[in-house]
Amino acid sequence: MDEPERGRFRVLTLLATLMAGAGLVLAALAAYVAWRRGTAMGWSLAVMLVAVAWWGTAYAVELSADSWAVRSRWGDLKYVGIVTLAPAWLVFVLQYTGRGRLVTRRLVALLAIPPAAALAVLAVPATHDLVRSYSGTPGAHELPHVETGPVFWAIFAYNNLLLVGATVLFVASMVRLARTYRRMSVVLLCSALLPWAANILHNLEVGWFTLIDLTPFAFTVTGGLLVWGLFEERLVDLAPLARSAVVESMADAVFVLDAFERVVDVNPAAVALSGRTRGQLIGRRVSDLMDTSEIVEVGPSGLVLADGAGGQRTFDVSQQPLTDIAGRTAGELVVLREVTDRVRDQQHLQQVLDDRSRVAATLQASMVPTRLPVVPGCEVASRYVPAGDGGEIGGDFLDVFPLDEGTWAFVLGDVSGKGAEAAAVSAATRYTLRALAGPFLSPASTLREVNAVLQAQTESERHCTLVHGHLRPPHEHDAPGAPLRMVISLAGHHWPLVLRADGEVEEVGTLGTALALFDDPELHDAEIELAPGEVLCVFTDGLVEARRGRDQFGSERVAELLHTYRDLSADAMAGAVLDAVRAFHGEELGDDLAMLLVRYDGARDVRGGDRAYRLLETS
Repeated sequence: MDEPERGRFRVLTLLATLMAGAGLVLAALAAYVAWRRGTAMGWSLAVMLVAVAWWGTAYAVELSADSWAVRSRWGDLKYVGIVTLAPAWLVFVLQYTGRGRLVTRRLVALLAIPPAAALAVLAVPATHDLVRSYSGTPGAHELPHVETGPVFWAIFAYNNLLLVGATVLFVASMVRLARTYRRMSVVLLCSALLPWAANILHNLEVGWFTLIDLTPFAFTVTGGLLVWGLFEERLVDLAPLARSAVVESMADAVFVLDAFERVVDVNPAAVALSGRTRGQLIGRRVSDLMDTSEIVEVGPSGLVLADGAGGQRTFDVSQQPLTDIAGRTAGELVVLREVTDRVRDQQHLQQVLDDRSRVAATLQASMVPTRLPVVPGCEVASRYVPAGDGGEIGGDFLDVFPLDEGTWAFVLGDVSGKGAEAAAVSAATRYTLRALAGPFLSPASTLREVNAVLQAQTESERHCTLVHGHLRPPHEHDAPGAPLRMVISLAGHHWPLVLRADGEVEEVGTLGTALALFDDPELHDAEIELAPGEVLCVFTDGLVEARRGRDQFGSERVAELLHTYRDLSADAMAGAVLDAVRAFHGEELGDDLAMLLVRYDGARDVRGGDRAYRLLETS
């Protein structure tokens, strides 16, 4: 082999190696795509890569074979890849751009007709040369010179029509959908034009491209970029394009900052908020763009800015760091979501709740006296706790007031239901009883008159349970240690408890009918005496019906507490009972609780010109 022949051999070996390498690379890319992506779009890309890989591999064998017949055969076989490439590229682009519905069996069959016809022409010896033929018989180490026939130019036109049309559709779709992908679109367009240009130069026999077709080798660049974009940059995944479209249409202002807090991208909402053009924002630092005179507050409620009309706009600020593949901080995503309406609604709601709480507190205050009167010889204490957080008006009430110089009346009750209507009935009951009660009218008689008033003024579904009684401390002429005399009447209410001097606790009174239910309620008077040191405890159902799971607090626990704390004052005893029920149920009770305790200490009522007792009238 002389030196010129060795040179030609080295050139052929190099070209064959390049084509074989291109074929292997493209085959590997095809296998990678098929492994990573099981969708139709991924498979069409894999078919396209396999077609080019086959083209390059067959071309490598054609260049390196010693036999003219082997060269011719592999030169024909490479057309399997050539005629498959353009249809596969078109199918891939249609699927990527959201036009997958167009990829039907009929379309695939139509696209397959020209390639099948071309391969059939090549396979028939009589028509083979209509596609391609060798001019002369090339030597073992010479580049073959291929003559093209009319069918070749039909294949050439068909392939280039599909390739150019699909590429234009691909790039146009990317540019239209997302501004951030325009640069990548240009790169893809150039990479697609590279093998197309190589193929054009070869087939038009321009310069040294006449001897060698570099299309398969050039297509490794295009295939590599497509696969890289598919799996590394998610280029051919619609998700980033969809995200871009969503961000562009968001009402929230979006700022993308680099590691130096310079603005690198904004959406239209951010442009509108800043009052500047996009060009004025890009590349500027955030601190340079922020007019501090517009900032009213930066705090837990968000960023509050002054608007041009003298009002304020509130924004919820979200800051999300952006990291690269290595996990290093590359920038920050800042989103300003306007929450002005929500803040105003919350402020309005809070104002309504505050007003409601004030009304509830005012009405609740009318249910109990601000101060209890001083009853001679007695300690009187009370507790009143509304249900929940106190924002809802309840129906419990209590009162203690004098009937004459030697008689005091007390009442403790509970109106069914809650809210303003229940509170109105409670107030009506309390003040009606105050107006009708008298020292010579028994508690049961007074309750009958109260029932008549409530029957006339109250809706049928509202009723009231209560305890009404009279207290008569001993006079000065009574013997020392004389008992405290009481008369009580129960209108459908819990029995009061009496702590006796020996520590025993008993229920007292005779149960009657609740008020505002019947025209002629069944009511009874019961006389009770308290010896010195004994305690009367009256309460609403909010005490005994407090729950922990299925367990109720109950009268038995109240009795145990009275016995346990029998040495305490009436006020301290009431506090101990309330602490116990809160520990049992929880800090916020499920129902209103009213409680009245009377401890008799045995002192006598001293009569005379100067009264030895003081009445503190309630408001």
